[in-house]
Amino acid sequence: MLLLDRATELLLENRLREAEFMFKQVLKQNPKNGKALFGLGRICMRLEQYDNAIYYLKRACEHLPKMLDPLYALADAFIAVGSPVDAKTVLEYALSVARHNAQIHYHLGQFYLDHGFIDNAYQVFQKGLDCPSSGVSIFIIFELMQLAPTNEIPLLMEKLTEFEGKYEHPKFKIIAYHAFATAHQALGEYKEAFEFYEKANKLQFEQCEFKTADMVPFFNRLLETCNSDFFDKPIDKVKSTFTPVFIIGLPRTGSTLLEQILTQHSQVGSIGESIIISDKIVPYLEMRTERDFPECIYETSTSMLDYCRSVYVDEVKKNRVQEEAVINKLPANFQNIGLIYKIFPNARFIHLTRDFKANAWSVYSNHFAENEPYFCSLTEFQLYADIEQQVMDHFSSHLKKSIFNVSYETLIDDPERTIQKLLNFIYLKYEPECMDFYKSRSKVSTLSKTQVRQPIHNRSLTRWQAFETYIEKELGQLTPKKN
Repeated sequence: MLLLDRATELLLENRLREAEFMFKQVLKQNPKNGKALFGLGRICMRLEQYDNAIYYLKRACEHLPKMLDPLYALADAFIAVGSPVDAKTVLEYALSVARHNAQIHYHLGQFYLDHGFIDNAYQVFQKGLDCPSSGVSIFIIFELMQLAPTNEIPLLMEKLTEFEGKYEHPKFKIIAYHAFATAHQALGEYKEAFEFYEKANKLQFEQCEFKTADMVPFFNRLLETCNSDFFDKPIDKVKSTFTPVFIIGLPRTGSTLLEQILTQHSQVGSIGESIIISDKIVPYLEMRTERDFPECIYETSTSMLDYCRSVYVDEVKKNRVQEEAVINKLPANFQNIGLIYKIFPNARFIHLTRDFKANAWSVYSNHFAENEPYFCSLTEFQLYADIEQQVMDHFSSHLKKSIFNVSYETLIDDPERTIQKLLNFIYLKYEPECMDFYKSRSKVSTLSKTQVRQPIHNRSLTRWQAFETYIEKELGQLTPKKN
């Protein structure tokens, strides 16, 4: 038991190789030790060895029949290898053995939402509210506020009121405030809705460990590094087996919608919002050059760039993407344009923009899990938007042929023509199946997961206008420029 406890401690400390050795020692003594099998499965998940993870987690589930965590992990492993049907089977089995557990209702409901089974999600969330209440019940109510018909919202508000004072951790308060705000907005009570949005965002802002202004020196260094000399240097001649496509810009500008439309094309795949560049490639260059990012990208040898290229290609292979064009839709990759250009000179960048007030309100009125200031403050978002525009103006002046600017409004108003132009930009011919994007059951885990299951509509273009007075007051009556 001491060996197992120590292995678990090492896993929590992310000392994976040591933990792996100890878990295997436990299994030598007892091959049926479910906790050791679960530990090895978790290690394989962190190392992205998903086939091995499935092997260990299946065995863990057999020997820990009353534990839900191994089943959750197994479902995640199946999703990682592109087997959502198996993940669905696992989660539905978990529900069958724990029907009175709100947590499994929430997990299964999220799975249904991610894969476009909206009615199933609504039903399982409803049943989750009948379980003994816990903190996750607040999250279930939050989801139902967005799915339920208007006539059911007052009852949901009553249920939510029952949790007041029970869960004092900020994450529960923030989600409860967002739930109340969503409810009041649905009922047309905009003053009350804004008050709750304000409470949620102020509390989340208090959790932030930095301010947007703290990022300004970094972006100044980025622009100084990626100067004319940087772009005048000869670039490696690279023959890539695919066209890397990056959808970039501010959050809530329509990247998920655009990805869903484009990936209906027979020759377009996606690796989602992959952080492979910032997570693996940048640290490698910092280590090799002994310089911080972005300075580390100024002097890169051919061998370094070859390695970076292989890391990115491995990520594409890991995601089992084989199409001619491969999308990475992480909006913040706008700060990596210079590096991406060095690695993939043939990369194509689709820069999404949106009317500032509509964009700001869409960010402010949605709950982002990350405690970053521009997600929970209109003034912080304004500064972030200004920075992003400055960065994009800079890179656009150097890479005019590689960057395609398109507004969310244009995409909504004239989707077919816009998609035709974008496909031409990434060297592909238009396919009408792209416009059937809302019928897809591919996984979507961003905040737009329910919106992209509907045909294109223009309601989002004007939704913010009910709050225009509050937005302007928060921004100090400033009138930001439109993108």
